[in-house]
Amino acid sequence: MNQEDLVRRLFRSFGAQPAHSVDVNLAGRVRSQLLYLHRRHTHTTPTMPPRRHPAGRHVIAARAGRRRAGAYSGVEHQPSEGLTMELNDSSRAAVKPGGTYVHAVKNTPLNWNLLSAAGNVLETGMVLQLITPSPYVAFPDLKHHWNEDLFVSEPELVATDPQTIVYRLRPEACWNDGMPVGVEDFRYTWRVSSGNHSPACLPSTHAGYELVESVDDADDGRTVVVTLASGKAFPDWDAMFSYLYPAHVAARAGDLGTADGLAAAFGSFELAVPTWSAGPYQVEHVEPGVEVVLVPNPHWYGLVAPSLDRVVFRVVTDPVALVDAVRQRAVHGMSTPQPTKALVDAFRDMSGIRYELRQGLVWEHLDLNTRNPFLADAVLRRAILTAIDRDEILTETVGTFHPDAQPLNSHNFLPGQPAYRDVITDTGQGSGDIAVAERLLHAAGYTIRDGRLHTADGPAVAALRFRHAPGDVMRRRTGELVRDQLRRIGLEVRVEPTDGPGTMMAGDYEIVSFNWIGNPVRVGPARDMWTTGGGMNYGHFSNAEVDRLISEANETLDLIKAHELLNRADEILSHEAYSLPLSQKPSLLAVDDRFANVRANPTNGLVIYNAQEWGLRV
Repeated sequence: MNQEDLVRRLFRSFGAQPAHSVDVNLAGRVRSQLLYLHRRHTHTTPTMPPRRHPAGRHVIAARAGRRRAGAYSGVEHQPSEGLTMELNDSSRAAVKPGGTYVHAVKNTPLNWNLLSAAGNVLETGMVLQLITPSPYVAFPDLKHHWNEDLFVSEPELVATDPQTIVYRLRPEACWNDGMPVGVEDFRYTWRVSSGNHSPACLPSTHAGYELVESVDDADDGRTVVVTLASGKAFPDWDAMFSYLYPAHVAARAGDLGTADGLAAAFGSFELAVPTWSAGPYQVEHVEPGVEVVLVPNPHWYGLVAPSLDRVVFRVVTDPVALVDAVRQRAVHGMSTPQPTKALVDAFRDMSGIRYELRQGLVWEHLDLNTRNPFLADAVLRRAILTAIDRDEILTETVGTFHPDAQPLNSHNFLPGQPAYRDVITDTGQGSGDIAVAERLLHAAGYTIRDGRLHTADGPAVAALRFRHAPGDVMRRRTGELVRDQLRRIGLEVRVEPTDGPGTMMAGDYEIVSFNWIGNPVRVGPARDMWTTGGGMNYGHFSNAEVDRLISEANETLDLIKAHELLNRADEILSHEAYSLPLSQKPSLLAVDDRFANVRANPTNGLVIYNAQEWGLRV
């Protein structure tokens, strides 16, 4: 049975037929069934026997199930067919040359360095992922697919001790100035991300890079050989070397052989609008806060040439203005991991608009800042997260358009993934149980006097700021509910928007609400988010046993063992009450139906994962 037949059978099993738009309740149930029936876990420990490589090396089979991230063939699913969540097919015959596609975004990039912790945000990724090639890309089927535009063959794990990965670049692969994509680009990414070569570089992730012993070349730089230190291993190796930057451009800013030179090069990419590209498009024009205009890269070497004359990312922050812009076709599409009932309702009924609401690897959470002197106390954190009522929050936010939304009970895995384990319910966190929260506080010497919570030493706990992005009505409502819930245990919460790009990095909050847009791999991201000094551990959580368990998970190729270690670490993390998962979130895509091949992709591959295939319908 093919996947389309399966989709239709599953729809019928729920008493429905595929429709113009995907009902989120039904889609969620269908998705779960699809994942259960069809989706093998993203990572597999190599089990096939070594095969002889032409160069005489033994090659352990490349990861099964990965497909190319470049061109692919198939049938374009028309709006009447509705559900496309497991289908990555597109049709070049469906589009014609020419045209401009305008996609709404919240902002233009404030930091153009996608490798940095500060620049690794949605607005930057939407643009930079069109010009920075990656070995693997996350697709709407929630799997990694290898980049056939960039490589002759799928990257291969050729040895396990020392772990060795080989990347064979296509001879055509080059930057838009004609410089070949090569080993120096891989070497630059390694050095700025390792934490060993230049501590002044603050990357979004060290995972895997700190274990690398060497990045060497063969075949005049067209083959890249990455070797980890002896005795070390990294299971998520297919997530490494994402977003390659041009080393020859970096070298203009600093000596890449020195720590200071690397830091200068790394910093040079933050503010300079890129004139370089090794993707299907290149930046033509940027008006900060207004729009980014991209045009086809004339040196694009990929299997599919862009059809559009321009792709424009235009800033539209007001939801009412966004709906009107789409209706008037001033904007042709929008995508967001933060939909609202108003947006869903507006696009569901809008004529000539293809609408998709789809769950994927996006999940919402609340984090506490452990650098705050009051929140440094784990007892207070446990009381706060226990007093917060997730059911009430979900009912009044995502539940307004997704009534079946359920609390998420893991920091590392999502329902439907084999390693998903509930580590939250038994802690009582998210239950809204005020009596239990009060008992925790009283046992530690806290008292409530005149409606204010006081520490055992006497001072009242200072007001806590709940920060969220400006104009974000869902998170503002979450903040208002948290404020009301925590008032019942004597805490004052001030709900404050922030548009400062450094808010997270600076820890300028006490409570913050945001979502992670995940990728199919989980081990490396756990290190970045939950270990001491992790690039995305904005609230500075630190626990030696969590560090040890996650470190051990990052150094084994046994994925079952690695995921078990992550769950053990998550039990401790949850007990320490640093972060409270709220729910897995559906993402929204609305597209002018005159355009083909624009697909919802609720992963870190984003909607632009196949932008070279976008175009006006024939």
